[in-house]
Amino acid sequence: MRFFKTRRVRQLEMPLQNGACVACQQRTLGRWAPGLSTAVTSTPFRPANIFVVARILGCRGKSGSALATPRTRLLSISTSDAGTALAFRPAMGQLASGGNWVDRTGELGRLRLAIEASRDVIFMTDANGVITYVNPEFVRVYGYEESDVVGRATPRILKSGTTVAAAYDTFWRELMQGLSTRREFVNRSKAGHLLTVDCCATPIVDEAGEVTGFVCVQRDVTERKDLEEKLRVSEQRYRTLATAAQDHIFIINRAAQIEYVNGAAVMAFGLTVDQVLGKRLDEVFPPDTVETIWPQVSQVLSTGCRQLFENRFHAPTGDLWLEAWIVPLQEAGASPHAVMGVARDVTQRKLLEQQFLQAQKMEAIGRLAGGIAHDFNNLLTAILGYSQFLREAFVDVPSAVADVNEIIKAGERASHLTRQLLAFSRKQPVDRRLLDANAVVLDLQKMLKRIVGEDIELCVAAATGACSMVADAGQVEQLLLNLVVNSRDAMPAGGRLTIEVGTAQLDAVFAATHRGALVGSYVSIAVRDTGCGMTPEVLAHVFEPFFTTKPRGTGTGLGLSTVYGIVKQNDGYVTLESEPGRGTSAVIYWPLSAQPGSRTALAHAPARALPGHETILLVEDEAGIRSLMRRTLESYGYRILEASDGAAAVAIEAQHDGPIDLLLSDVIMPGLNGPDLAQHLVVKRPRLKVLHVSGFPNAQSIGGSPRERASFLAKPFTPMALAIKVRDCLDTL
Repeated sequence: MRFFKTRRVRQLEMPLQNGACVACQQRTLGRWAPGLSTAVTSTPFRPANIFVVARILGCRGKSGSALATPRTRLLSISTSDAGTALAFRPAMGQLASGGNWVDRTGELGRLRLAIEASRDVIFMTDANGVITYVNPEFVRVYGYEESDVVGRATPRILKSGTTVAAAYDTFWRELMQGLSTRREFVNRSKAGHLLTVDCCATPIVDEAGEVTGFVCVQRDVTERKDLEEKLRVSEQRYRTLATAAQDHIFIINRAAQIEYVNGAAVMAFGLTVDQVLGKRLDEVFPPDTVETIWPQVSQVLSTGCRQLFENRFHAPTGDLWLEAWIVPLQEAGASPHAVMGVARDVTQRKLLEQQFLQAQKMEAIGRLAGGIAHDFNNLLTAILGYSQFLREAFVDVPSAVADVNEIIKAGERASHLTRQLLAFSRKQPVDRRLLDANAVVLDLQKMLKRIVGEDIELCVAAATGACSMVADAGQVEQLLLNLVVNSRDAMPAGGRLTIEVGTAQLDAVFAATHRGALVGSYVSIAVRDTGCGMTPEVLAHVFEPFFTTKPRGTGTGLGLSTVYGIVKQNDGYVTLESEPGRGTSAVIYWPLSAQPGSRTALAHAPARALPGHETILLVEDEAGIRSLMRRTLESYGYRILEASDGAAAVAIEAQHDGPIDLLLSDVIMPGLNGPDLAQHLVVKRPRLKVLHVSGFPNAQSIGGSPRERASFLAKPFTPMALAIKVRDCLDTL
């Protein structure tokens, strides 16, 4: 609002406000200035109304009082962030002595009350910046009394020294041009406190258009600026936290647009923040990824409840598993407008879970295989034993002998099958000795060359240093043969087969990513081929018993499962890597021994004279096996005391007054088992010798028997093997 003024105010004009009704604004002016000509114009606002404010304020008798005129009357007061605006019309008034206003209507008093009650700092200066008036809020905010500042230059009092000179230069230049200007300054109070103020200053222009002073309206925004700075620091802190976080953080709105995403979230998909920010999901990610994410986002948007999701994505680096908490973002009382997600890469955890499940499955299969082998060994003992009796009975009938020989061959093949099952289940009996891995591999080289054939190049690379290991030489040979045969079958058109011996140090990182591996020093035996390779689906099952990709009738599916069982039985680790068309690499890690090893041949006890006259207490719960053993030993002259279980054996021993030279007992029996029975009887007969038999080859590890006077024979066995073992126990224990 402004005045056109000669000697008296004749017309009051107000610029048309944006979107306002002309007639409405005209009626407003009429109410403000009855009897005064009013108009709504499009003329830009000029701060001439402040000229009138200056005249009213000047009536306090200070240096500005000379500007006062009695021919104005208050029309309106309005306040805003920019300051206080006043409007007047002509009124009759007279000057009292001293130049003060004579306020006959009381409106000037109300104006002074409004100015002095304002929560804004209001002060006036002359054209040189010398203060001519301050309101009480100035005194309260800056701590100066009115008498301290009136007559003094503004910058000298209020400047804090933190505002650059260029800002003041621009500020004064605009004021001197007759323009209102608004700036933020950091001023200093009387007590030395720094205050941030929002300052709106307007020049006072006389009737000739000359700047005669300035009026300034300030608001102390120190607290607001402090809050803004704290908010900025907090926002920067959390933005830095989100940027540096390894978790994936994102915000997606209802339009499927990505409002925010941190670096970790996009790097996992081979993207940058700039490529993703502000884009729709379907503009950035492939359809399968969008089909996974958007239904979950929609679910949270519709329910307003946070939820946990776990998804697998196809990323450039391979499968990516993410576990994400998605929470709704909403104003109080409103529906969610977006969601925030915090996703964690759990790919490694999922891999370990899969390895754990695989290990559990292999362990379960191993227990099943061991149980089957035990029962099968009992059956094979009877089959092989009675077949030999039958062959001896029909020695003069060649056709019958030939048939029996076929039965024996089938039984021996079945026995070999059970040994493979037992190797997988880690229950195969072992004869561990100190060996040199280099010597073992080099001794096998000639035989392996014959196995692979002439169209496959066999390369053996021994380690330069010692590679000592405690192992059963037969087991090491068996696993090498199985790996080499698999590689040969994978290269029907020829290729290259490499066997490398060395040492390796498995660290905590390797152990953390390969379940079952232990930190330590190992002998490494690597078998690599250039064959057809395997798909990931096949690779996931290669260690399972009876799993094979070979044509029916050409493989048992126990080759790699036997390797797995042997390695695990010796606290080692095996890795297998393969890709279709790129061959296969198998690496065996066997615990390294600090002692020097050598290639030691297995020692076999020489056959001794079989006949005997000693008394043997035979304990076996399987009637067929018990009968076979009794018949075999009686044929060699031994006296047999026969019992079907442990309790019966205790009773027979108690009733027998003569000597008992050998306890021949099964290990696993209902009630009292073999080792416990032996321990009980040895107390009563200290010179009693013990021979255990079992379809569980590692049953010899069951405690209870006196080790210095006990031996073990694994099922299945032949009558001759039983007779040799019994004689050996009686002669050596």
